[in-house]
Amino acid sequence: DRASDAELARGMYFPTRWDPFFRDHMTLADVYRYPAKHFAFHRAQLTLGSAGV
Repeated sequence: DRASDAELARGMYFPTRWDPFFRDHMTLADVYRYPAKHFAFHRAQLTLGSAGV
């Protein structure tokens, strides 16, 4: 909440081969969103459907 728009727009290059959610260039805002995307991806892999219960 305290980061300014300018701070959130700062970015750097990431190695895309490390993770499917990494892009060539990611901003600080992208990095802050990453953990939720990563968790949701793995949660969906592990969630059983109602037919499996």
